[in-house]
Amino acid sequence: MDMPTANNLASTAINSSLYFWWVAFLRCSKDFWWCCHENGNCMDPRLVKVWNDFGDIFKYECFMHWWQDRGPKLFDSPQMEIKFLKDLGFGLQLLLSEDLAKDQTGMICLAIPKYLDSLIAQSIIYEAWQLARVRGKHYTVNAKYQLYDLILRSKKTIIPAYRSFVLNVSVTNSELQDQLNRWGDFEMGRHLNLSPKDRLRESDTLDRRREKQNSVRNIFRQNKICAADLIANVEVGIFPCKNPVENCARWSLDQQSALDHSVAQGLWHSKDWAIKEMAYMLPDKEVFLGFGEPHQALQILDHLANLDAPFLKPKRKKV
Repeated sequence: MDMPTANNLASTAINSSLYFWWVAFLRCSKDFWWCCHENGNCMDPRLVKVWNDFGDIFKYECFMHWWQDRGPKLFDSPQMEIKFLKDLGFGLQLLLSEDLAKDQTGMICLAIPKYLDSLIAQSIIYEAWQLARVRGKHYTVNAKYQLYDLILRSKKTIIPAYRSFVLNVSVTNSELQDQLNRWGDFEMGRHLNLSPKDRLRESDTLDRRREKQNSVRNIFRQNKICAADLIANVEVGIFPCKNPVENCARWSLDQQSALDHSVAQGLWHSKDWAIKEMAYMLPDKEVFLGFGEPHQALQILDHLANLDAPFLKPKRKKV
């Protein structure tokens, strides 16, 4: 009997959490990329600590491979976003350490009713095993890295800020003949629909059109600033946070010269950076429509806009 893969589980559990965006923004950090390149040889102890804990996230084939190696050790705690179900259905239960006389290190303990149909048991056990592997041990102590307590209104800026960053990189590194090469802040903000009220209409006067264009430009620039703030904080192990981060010397003159040269050579960002990031963060997602369809970077941006994000939903329903 064919069993479901871990990818199905990842797309509904890890990829819909803020931890997914934590790593996505960390991979946007040029300094963290260079710290990985320099094997932690950096003058900023905050960045070195994140490197020691997160490892070289650029060496893994995909996000899920990194997660299974490092994620649960860094993030697991009672605040974990991935839903924990003790009762798995059909009478089957996942046992915690407090349910057992002796802690079973490295083991997943299940209580299985004798009457349970074997095929049903196989399916449930496999799903429970995969979820436990992805989620990690259910610690009763605080996680090493915990989510910053950001209000819902500010959380709603996270994905637009990331999409703005990706689009800006794609435009900046596009080739002369690329359709994106002529785009400015207004065109990028309009494509991302950052300000629906400022959509241009045929009935708009020239002055009104200019007002709307300036408004869209300003909102797009605000999103770029937001992305920069999130990246600056994630470099020092805080997410999602936009607070000012104290500047600190990170590189020697030789390191800075080598970093500048690597960036100039296109080793950091390139025209296909968005495609590579999509392949890393969501390797199981097919988003490209083929030749003659919208630009690949735009297809990626549209897909990111439609990802499930339960952390953006109010925890309490209004009565």
